[in-house]
Amino acid sequence: KVWERGPARLPPRPIPFERRPLVRPKGKRGWETIVPGDHKRLPAGILGLLCKAHFPGMVPLRDGGEEPALTWAHYKRVPNVPDEDERDFRTVADRVVGELWDFFRVEPEYRDRAVRWAYDACPKLVTDMHHEARVHAVRSYYAKFLGTKIDKKQARTIWPSEEEYGKVIPWWCAAHKPCWDYFVARWCNPEWQKQHEACRERRLKMPGPAHHQGNRSLDDYAASWSQAHDGRECPPLMAWALAHKGKASSSTVDYNPEDGPEAYSNPTVHTRLRRYTEMAREKHGPEWNPSTEDLDGEIIMRLGGGKKHGRYWIGDSTLDTASTPTLSEIRARSSSSTPPIRPRPSAAQLQFEQSQTQLREEMEAKLQEQEKRHRAEMQRQQEEMQREMQERDARMQAEMQRQMQLMLRQWHNNGMCDT
Repeated sequence: KVWERGPARLPPRPIPFERRPLVRPKGKRGWETIVPGDHKRLPAGILGLLCKAHFPGMVPLRDGGEEPALTWAHYKRVPNVPDEDERDFRTVADRVVGELWDFFRVEPEYRDRAVRWAYDACPKLVTDMHHEARVHAVRSYYAKFLGTKIDKKQARTIWPSEEEYGKVIPWWCAAHKPCWDYFVARWCNPEWQKQHEACRERRLKMPGPAHHQGNRSLDDYAASWSQAHDGRECPPLMAWALAHKGKASSSTVDYNPEDGPEAYSNPTVHTRLRRYTEMAREKHGPEWNPSTEDLDGEIIMRLGGGKKHGRYWIGDSTLDTASTPTLSEIRARSSSSTPPIRPRPSAAQLQFEQSQTQLREEMEAKLQEQEKRHRAEMQRQQEEMQREMQERDARMQAEMQRQMQLMLRQWHNNGMCDT
C-alpha cells in the first residue's frame, strides 16, 4: 500500500484567546508572529483551509442557472448562516476571514490592516485550491487504486476517466457532488485538455521555477535561512536572491555577488540583481553594498517602470506600498542628475539580453581559448627552434673537434716523417 499524506486539517477549536499566536501584518502581504501560541500554523495556511471548509459549491445566478464557486467573488455573493456559536457573518467570504481569528489574535492598532491582508490573500488561495484539485485527484487515484506513487509533474500529464475521477472526490467537495461533476466534465473536455497542454508547454519554456519559498513570505524564508546557517543575517535583497537559488534549509545555498546567471533557478534574476546593484551604487556611491541594506523602493520603481499588474520588479512581497513612492511622485522630483525611469523589460527581452550576454561570454571564452592555443603553439615553435639550434651547435662543435683532431694527427704524422 502506498502511503499518502492526509489532507491538512484546522487546529482543534476552541483555542483560548491568550493562547492563540499573536500575529502582525508585515511588508506587503506577509505576517510576523510576535508571540507564539498553541500551534505553529501560518495565517495563509489557515485561510486556505477555511476556503476549503466553507466552499459554497454551486452558486445560483440571476438568470436562474448556477455555476461552481471558482473565484473569491463567488464566496462574496453567497449569504452565510449562523455558525455553531450563533455568529452571523454576512457572506461566506466574511465567515472565512472572520474565523481566521479563532486561531490567531492581533493587536488592536493592526486589526484593520490584518483584516484587509486576509481579504486580499483569499482570491489567490481559492484559485490555487482549484488549480491543485485535478493533480491531487490523479495522485490519489494512482495511490489508492493502482498502488503507485507519482509526483505532481507526472500527474499533470495523466488524464483519468470520469469514472476514475469520481472515486477520489476531495473532502472539501464531498458535499457538493454536482460541483465535482462539473470539474470532471471540464477536465475530460478535449478542448480544455488542449488548452491545458498549451499552457503547460509555455510554462516549461521558462528557464526555471519562480522561486523556492513555497507558501512562505520572503521574511519567513529569510528567518528559516538564518536558522539553518548559524544565525547569520539575511537582509531583504539577499533573501530574495537566495529564494531564487534553492531551499532555505540547504547548506549549499549561499549568496555570492560574483555568481553568474547559472547559479539562479531563473537566469533573469541575475539581470535584475545586476541592474539593481548598478543603480543603487549610482545613487548611494560605489562602496554601497545592496546585499546588506534594506531594499530601496524608489530604485525598484525606476528600474521596473513602476508597478506592473500590481507587482514590483524585485521583492514584491517585502516592499511596503505605503512607504514606496508612486511613479508620479518619482517623476515629480526627478532631475537630470537622478537615475532615469526605465521601462520594465519583458521576459522575452530579458531572455534575449541573457542570451546575448551568454553568447558574448562564450565568444570571449573561445577567443581566450584560441589565444591560449596560439601562445602554446608559439611556445612550442620557439622551443623547437631552440632545440634545433642547440642540435646544430652541437653538430658544429662536434665537427670542429673532429677536424681539429684530424689536423693534429696530420701534423703529428708530418712531424714524424720529417724526422
